[in-house]
Amino acid sequence: MNASKEGTKIILAWERDDAEDIEKAKTFFAKLTRQGWFAVPVSGDKSKLRRILEFKPEYGKLCFIPLSEGG
Repeated sequence: MNASKEGTKIILAWERDDAEDIEKAKTFFAKLTRQGWFAVPVSGDKSKLRRILEFKPEYGKLCFIPLSEGG
């Protein structure tokens, strides 16, 4: 699992076939979403942004946006 900051955003990436990595990412996801961060998929198409409410290992990478920036 790798978490990095890009300005006010946090990018979380993990190996989709590594059970330990997935568990760490799931815990990190739960922690940030409880704190009010919005999780969105990482993709080049900004028009397809949608809020992720449930962790799924197949995502492999998510972006977390703080509530104040999410509007």
